Amino acid sequence: MSSFRIRYALFLVIPALALLAACGSSTHNPQPPPTGGFSNSNLNGTYVFSTSGADSSQNGGFLTIVGAFSADGNGGIKAGGNVDVNGGDVGPSSAAITGGNYSITKDGRGKVTLDAVTSLPAGTITLDIVLSSSSGGVVTEFDNDGSGSGTFDLQTMPTQAQLQGTYVFNLAGVTSTGSTLGTVGAITLDASGNVTTGVQDINVAGTPGTLPIGPPSNVLVGTVPGTAAIGSFTFDVYPIDSTHAKIIETDAQGILSGDVFSQTSTSFPSGEMAFTMAGFDITSQAPLVVGGMMNSNGTSSISNGLEDFNDGGTIDASGSALTPQAFTGSLVQTGGRWLLTLDSFMNGNGGLTGTFTFAAYPSSVGVQLLEIETTQGVVEGITQGTAFAQTNTTFATGQGYGLNLAAVNTNSEEDDIVEFTNTNNNLTGLIDVNDEGSTNNPSNFSGTYAPDSTNAGRGVINANDFTLATYTVDSSTTIGIEVDNSQLGLAVIGLQNPPQGAAVSRLVSLRSKTSPRVAMKKRKR
Repeated sequence: MSSFRIRYALFLVIPALALLAACGSSTHNPQPPPTGGFSNSNLNGTYVFSTSGADSSQNGGFLTIVGAFSADGNGGIKAGGNVDVNGGDVGPSSAAITGGNYSITKDGRGKVTLDAVTSLPAGTITLDIVLSSSSGGVVTEFDNDGSGSGTFDLQTMPTQAQLQGTYVFNLAGVTSTGSTLGTVGAITLDASGNVTTGVQDINVAGTPGTLPIGPPSNVLVGTVPGTAAIGSFTFDVYPIDSTHAKIIETDAQGILSGDVFSQTSTSFPSGEMAFTMAGFDITSQAPLVVGGMMNSNGTSSISNGLEDFNDGGTIDASGSALTPQAFTGSLVQTGGRWLLTLDSFMNGNGGLTGTFTFAAYPSSVGVQLLEIETTQGVVEGITQGTAFAQTNTTFATGQGYGLNLAAVNTNSEEDDIVEFTNTNNNLTGLIDVNDEGSTNNPSNFSGTYAPDSTNAGRGVINANDFTLATYTVDSSTTIGIEVDNSQLGLAVIGLQNPPQGAAVSRLVSLRSKTSPRVAMKKRKR
């Protein structure tokens, strides 16, 4: 047995790994970065960011960071932002940002250094980013204190009254004793930020439950950061706009972080959907990622499902080819919450297929999912993620992309961030890697994309660093899971300079959990 940690997007986002020298690219003399139209001026304004991953000084303990920084468009970070850190040997801790600097290369890659008060381990936090546009992109923590993955978004600060309405949250982390913890739910706010009604599904180490949420719970903005009390948990709140916020737990009960999205409709999407989820297989004591596509009729049934999985290094493969597994399912609505039951689905239990039920909350950015029960008669584990309505099936060539991969291998968590160009399904670019605080210089990245000839929207990326099964969500975003024997993880890929100018909307992330687990094969150089 070896020590094997998982973050499980969640929230992934992906969560939130790096390819260190023993695990990374074999090329250590990278080519010059690709040309492009980005510069320091593209990072201009206040940005809300989050990362989730592992602490470098606490045997890979869960570490999450949420904050907001203000870039001046000329390489400087202004004083006045704030950052919250929870986990490892730090949290919970909140610190004012006193300054910093950044640099953006032509291809949209960049480094951001945030100076903060000395309550943080080194007094600074370094972020590695890839811009999808001036509105944001993907990010990893890139310093010696830890490693993590996430997203960042340009902030349009809402007023308290603008937050009136219903919101869905998807949060993941660990309890104060280190048990895996996930929760999804919905709350309705009045114009003063008070929660009038709500419901919360929670799963602690495979034991699910459902709790009502009401007064005196609240979500209050107007300070930096804002605050929230949701059920028995308290949080700092970093609003992005009136439809989206990032939050991080501030009490002593555990370490939770994630996203909050508006709920504009309680309807379950109809049509093709793409999903990724991550969790922990209690039966085999191994981390688990699953991903795929399915068709929903929006009311009662799931058909034509296909699933890729990686259960502690065991993948669904026939010879050298990945073979997605078929499944079906059903839907039952309970107010703004649905029960999604999937049959012939692999979701732990030592790799056996079965019937699994998920709490499903429609939001403005996908359906937020949490495993809440099984019909197997035993507790198999906990799996959490997001399903998105699929509006595009083409992974466009002739385009630049930012890729964030949050993963774990035999020894540690890794967080990879890549900028690459897709030229006729040949991928070339640069990759940065953080292995729980061990960072590298940029290395060459290369690979190929093979579209699935049978299932439109599904594809496989074979790169010199990893293999991904991917699922295109829309014209700007592709999600995926890592499917090789040496490592598993969750990925998000965002188109650079998309027509709508939007940032990558969400990274479903892994979450750390330390316990004895099955060993995976060592990754070959």
